[in-house]
Amino acid sequence: MNTKPPGEKKRDRALYARLIESYQADRIGIFVDFDRLNHPKSPVWDPWENVGPLLIILTASLAVVIFVSWPMGMLIGTAAMVFGVMFYLFLVRPWIAQRLYRRALDAAIDNLHNWNVLWKLGGLVITLNYMNKTRCVSPDGDWRAFVTRYLPEMEIEGAEMYNAFNRPRGEDDDAETAKLKQLDI
Repeated sequence: MNTKPPGEKKRDRALYARLIESYQADRIGIFVDFDRLNHPKSPVWDPWENVGPLLIILTASLAVVIFVSWPMGMLIGTAAMVFGVMFYLFLVRPWIAQRLYRRALDAAIDNLHNWNVLWKLGGLVITLNYMNKTRCVSPDGDWRAFVTRYLPEMEIEGAEMYNAFNRPRGEDDDAETAKLKQLDI
């Protein structure tokens, strides 16, 4: 049985469209929580990105231990393992975070279903660009209420120019014209 009112899905699509338009107009920022989305149950998690580099580091250091003579092999293998861990922490992990961020963001702005799935996992944060402290954090925050409250309807492109061109001339226009004539513009 469907517990949502019949217009809820249509309303969600309209709010989602407004959210995406605002993102593309750079009114809001959408951020990804790497720690919440980098796990096997996440739809944007890639096992080979996470396991592959670790397997290569472990295999390489183990190969050094096995194929280099006994006293030096253990020393060089341990050093290779320490170097590999540092390489993973400072180079590979940020690379994984960047790729996961891009995949999650692309999926979230692709369609409403993906947005809702990622929102329920708690991997997204919406912030207003002009007020950084105003944010909506998933999964506890209500993105629909955030969009309704902070993101007004988007204007039709060119509507401001049309309204400015067709407004009646008043005293303000005469003052502006006089100013422009003084400046020779």
